This record gives sequence, structure tokens and C-alpha cells, in this order.
Amino acid sequence: MQVFKAMDYISQNLCFNPTLEDIASAVAVSSFHFHRIFKAQVGETIAGFTRRLRMERAAMWLIESPRKDITDLALRVGFSSSQNFAKAFRQHFSVSPGEFYRQYSAETKSKTGNVGAEKSTYSLRDEDMQSGWQEANFVSASIVSQPARRVAYMRRFGAYGKETCWLTHQDLFNSFPVRTPLQPAGMICIYWDAPEVTLESRCRTDVCIELHDGEKPGRGVAVQTIAGGTYAVCKFAVCGEHLDTAWDIAFAWIKNRGLTRSDIPCYEKYHNETDVALDYYVFDIFIPLKSTPAV
Repeated sequence: MQVFKAMDYISQNLCFNPTLEDIASAVAVSSFHFHRIFKAQVGETIAGFTRRLRMERAAMWLIESPRKDITDLALRVGFSSSQNFAKAFRQHFSVSPGEFYRQYSAETKSKTGNVGAEKSTYSLRDEDMQSGWQEANFVSASIVSQPARRVAYMRRFGAYGKETCWLTHQDLFNSFPVRTPLQPAGMICIYWDAPEVTLESRCRTDVCIELHDGEKPGRGVAVQTIAGGTYAVCKFAVCGEHLDTAWDIAFAWIKNRGLTRSDIPCYEKYHNETDVALDYYVFDIFIPLKSTPAV
């Protein structure tokens, strides 16, 4: 549990480039042995994990804001100069920041359905959007002020997908015997990493259920609080083969409105109408936003 909390603390404090002592103090453990425990469970040292996340965060900012000043980008991920940042970026991705963006942009523009930084297949004009997106079972979208959610969760590493979510959901519910029947309604899946820049084996999925007041999790289950704030919430009703398309559309919806997502994780929450046996899913995608748009 402490390792998960450490991973989350690092993710949320990359701009400060936290030290081992900072991290150990934040999760209330001794730093003496913690670095060994972390590496044994995560497969990376704390320094290596932190360095990788800094580079991946920078790469995503570069994709989403290619015209952003490199010095500002370097400072946002804890580097003292653009030169040091560019060197570290090249060591991690084997190309310069500029070449990375050019390669990514060329690749995404050649693939139908991908939401690139410059152009999206789903970035339609407002008058076209409703008819075009209804065909993909896009139900509705809105900007909401979302309260924080206290959730119990299990974390899995690997490629994102429905198989990971449903199997983990069953394991999670089995730790709450008083919660019956076993059903996906209310299940929340948090996605910490960007598969565009993170290896599949390193991607983190938290499968969660919201806790009632005073409710305690089962043994071996961790607890976290999903941040409240301003979110774009997009609702879909799709069969399993269109789950990825739903995410493309949700990101395109915020791009069409000139909105920018924040650096906290996106998540999805499932509705009662979901029927796993029929491979049919009704769910909301929550994308955190940096600021509330003008109405």
C-alpha cells in the first residue's frame, strides 16, 4: 500500500523532483529500506521511476502544446535549464523534443481515429458533431464541478483494457462480502499513464469502488481519494469494440471547446445498464480540466 502511495505522490509532485527522503516522509515510512521495497514491487528504482514519469509527462505536454516554450516545459518537470532537459529527453526517447513531436504527429495523422495534437478525425464542426458522434453512441457531455471521491482500489500494471478492469473488479468485490450482487454498476477505473508514451507493461490501472461513510476496505485493498474539481464528463453506451473510440471522442470534445486537461488522472464510471455478458457498456468518462470555461 505504501508503495502505491509513493507512486502517486511522485506523480503528483514531478515539478519538485522529489527526493527519496521527501517521498518516504510523505508516505510515513523510513527511507532506509524503502527504496529496496519499492524496486522489488515496481521493478524500477525510485529515481528511475521518477525520471521516467518526468520524461513521459514532458512528452505529453509536448504533444498537447507543441508550441510551448522548451524552457517553461523543462521547469514544469523539475529541470533547472532547457539544456539539461533536452539532454535527459534525448537519453530517454533517443530523439530531441522537436523530433519526438514531429514523429508523433506524422504517425497519428496516418491513423484514423487517433486524436493528435494538430488534427483529430473526431474534431468536427459543431453542426456536424451531433449526427457524426451519435453514430458512435456518444450520449451527452457537460462540464461539471465534481466532488472528491473516497474509493477502495486494486492496482494493476499492463495494457489498458476491459479484461483487466472486469477481472480486477471481481477480485475487489470479493473483498467486500456484504456488497451483493457482484455487478459492475458504480465501478470506477482510473488511468494514470498515457499509452502514447508509456510502455504497456508500465501503465497503471486502479479499479475502484466508492466507499460509504465509515466503510472500511477489505484486507489487501488500498484506499485513495480521487481529486475533486472541474471535469468534462462524457457519457457513452457502446459495445466493447468501441471503448477506445469513446475515449478518442471524449478528448476531441474538449479540444473542440479549447479546453485543456489537467495533469491528474482521467477516470471512467460505469452505470447500471452495463451488461458484461452482452459486451455492452454504459459509462461516463471524466477528464479533469485546468480551468472552468466561460459559458
